[in-house]
Amino acid sequence: MYKVLLVDDEIAILEGIASTVDWASCQTELVFKAYNGREAFDYISREKPDIVLTDVKMPGMNGIELIQKVHHLFPDIKFIVLSGHDEFEFAKTAMECNVKHYLLKPSNETKIEEVLKKITTELNELRGKEAFITNMRRNLQRVIPQAKEQFLRDLLINHKYLVHDWDSYRQLFQLDVDGDNFRIVVISVDGEHDYEHVFAIKELLMEEMGKEHPVLLTTIGEKVVMMSKCTSLEQLFLTFSHVKESFHQIYHLTFTTAVSHTGTIDKLKSLYKEALNCLAQRFYLSEGSVITSDDITHDESEYETFQLDHEELIFSIKSGNVKQVQDYLEKFFKAFKIEQYNENIVKSECLELFLTIIKQSTKDQLDQYFEQITFFHSSKSFEEIKAFIEYTTTQITQDYYEKTKQTQNAMLKLLITYVDEHLSDPDLSLTKIANEILYMNPDYVGKLFKKEMNEKFSTYLINKRVDKAIELINQSDQVKVIEIAEEVGFGTNPRYFGQVFKKHTGVTPTEYKSKLISS
Repeated sequence: MYKVLLVDDEIAILEGIASTVDWASCQTELVFKAYNGREAFDYISREKPDIVLTDVKMPGMNGIELIQKVHHLFPDIKFIVLSGHDEFEFAKTAMECNVKHYLLKPSNETKIEEVLKKITTELNELRGKEAFITNMRRNLQRVIPQAKEQFLRDLLINHKYLVHDWDSYRQLFQLDVDGDNFRIVVISVDGEHDYEHVFAIKELLMEEMGKEHPVLLTTIGEKVVMMSKCTSLEQLFLTFSHVKESFHQIYHLTFTTAVSHTGTIDKLKSLYKEALNCLAQRFYLSEGSVITSDDITHDESEYETFQLDHEELIFSIKSGNVKQVQDYLEKFFKAFKIEQYNENIVKSECLELFLTIIKQSTKDQLDQYFEQITFFHSSKSFEEIKAFIEYTTTQITQDYYEKTKQTQNAMLKLLITYVDEHLSDPDLSLTKIANEILYMNPDYVGKLFKKEMNEKFSTYLINKRVDKAIELINQSDQVKVIEIAEEVGFGTNPRYFGQVFKKHTGVTPTEYKSKLISS
């Protein structure tokens, strides 16, 4: 059982959660209830529980301050944060402390149990790997040729060896080298990983290369570094493809590879820096990429510096204008890509934008979107963040569009019904209906009417009146032009009615009736 500490200054909520959550079904045990952050911190310092479920707003030491202090001392303790809709500003700070689980208040026992089960599953997986990790670490010292690795590190990052030392060490390590040109390859695992994953890539590379194995292979930090003979890029890409496939089958992870140009032994440090520069661009590329200097393009065109006003985006969202929203986001992300801002800056700005966007959604949607902010903690790709924000924004904008469309349809239906019922009114006009019936701007109503009906309102009204006049003529024994003119809204102007009728039918009302009788 994993030990859980529950923290909340509201006794009713504290006791409610304590009594309703089925702790045992989540492989947990509620070991202590704290009524404030200070009491919780004192208990954590003594007992070190596995999981802490805490409120944000508390007197004295609030939830965020508690998380920061505990994360510094005990980074392995998992936190579940309970917060309200008005506490978005805490999300960024909590994310920096590796908090991945958020629940909006009020939150029922089902949601709490779901999160607890996620955390205990993660903890179980970590424990399950311990035996494998222990065995792997035992083998590290035995299987890695330490001398070769250290030699390569010193060649690339220290000034210990000179060029004329190369021949001596080549003989010492029995390096099979033909020619004097080399490439430096730097490989980094994508996403969260352990050092064992780095070691596994190195082992898979050695196995894949076989007789054509790299001259030297080592690890620097959490990166695999390879000094290869002047192999063609096509051959290297094929090797990386095979290693990547094997690595993904075992660990379900990918890695990014950076490849330098070729150079002589005295250029190794420059080649290493070149490969590192290539690797630095992986945030803006898809995971699992192979990057060379030729792949990195720089936009030399002038790009006007601008300050984006999110109010413009909010207006576009609420207007249901998907095209304007897409244009805005394209401009937003283009600025980052051109300037190649630091990954943390990009994530911070995108998180702020995301919070602005989801505040425009409904309360039910907001609950769901708020739970997704952990995406910014786990994402390692610029394109992934871009696609996530674009998708979310389009969804919310589309919802506004549908609501606006329903309102517009209802308005047009009311307008058409009113025209049908008041066709005899000689003063009937778009301006009158907009001002007195719809209480809307006549220009807006006119543009909307034309867009939906594919004709101007004035044309529509004339056609309706002529159609009504034809109906009345068909129903009567004789044509009384003055009476028909009044009934279809031409008032006491039968002459004008006759002109309009003839323009639309080609004959006068009397001629129309005569043709009708003769036929």
